[in-house]
Amino acid sequence: MLSDHQFLRYGRQMLLPGWGEPGQRQLAQTSVAIIGLGGLGVPVLANLAGCGVGRLLLLDGDTLSLSNLHRQWIYRRSDVGQPKARLARRWALGLNPEIRVEAFAQMADEALLHRLLAEVDLVLDCTDTLESRQRINRVCVRLQRPLVSAAAIGWQGQLQLILPGGPCFACFCPEGEGAEPMRCSEAGVAPPVVSAIGALQATLALKWLLGEQVGSDQLHRFDGRTFSWRQFTLAANPHCPLCGEHHETDY
Repeated sequence: MLSDHQFLRYGRQMLLPGWGEPGQRQLAQTSVAIIGLGGLGVPVLANLAGCGVGRLLLLDGDTLSLSNLHRQWIYRRSDVGQPKARLARRWALGLNPEIRVEAFAQMADEALLHRLLAEVDLVLDCTDTLESRQRINRVCVRLQRPLVSAAAIGWQGQLQLILPGGPCFACFCPEGEGAEPMRCSEAGVAPPVVSAIGALQATLALKWLLGEQVGSDQLHRFDGRTFSWRQFTLAANPHCPLCGEHHETDY
């Protein structure tokens, strides 16, 4: 049962249909991994910590740079040079000391991902390289963990919910194919766009955690220049080496 303090803290969201006290108790019992604490990870963290997700695992091997501050708004000028994961943990506990937050200030290699993601209910990929997205997708498919994957560059962003049994990231972006897309340091990024995509990534996560039916065959893309959304229906690739009919099983 929620305390009076928790009713005051979470009351506005608990008024929503399908949320209520049962939904709030459910959020308090969930574990979520946030991989990447940059432009996407910051609004994801703020929303999930603020909403009362019970346990957050934060993974990021980067240290904060001055160039991050225009879009990664939980950090301060005095934080430059410090590990983002530890800074993010401190900020999240300052916002909501009732939740558990664990920080891992290291790059998410496959061994670490296998160990940590086996403990969580949902994974949010907030990283900024194709290689890392493919690695996270690969581990989530093997562990049968749902994944919310997002990306943002320039004025554009995209997001997708990937559920066990549905099309995975490799179905439309096979490993070893295609060039690595440009990063923010090369192509630039509009701060409101990356913040908006991160907030919507958190929205997809909350809907799934609260038990709402959320389609896993949709890729959503936003263009900030034209202020327009496009939605693509994805089909599972039966030949996908990760999730297809003849996917690898020797893990």
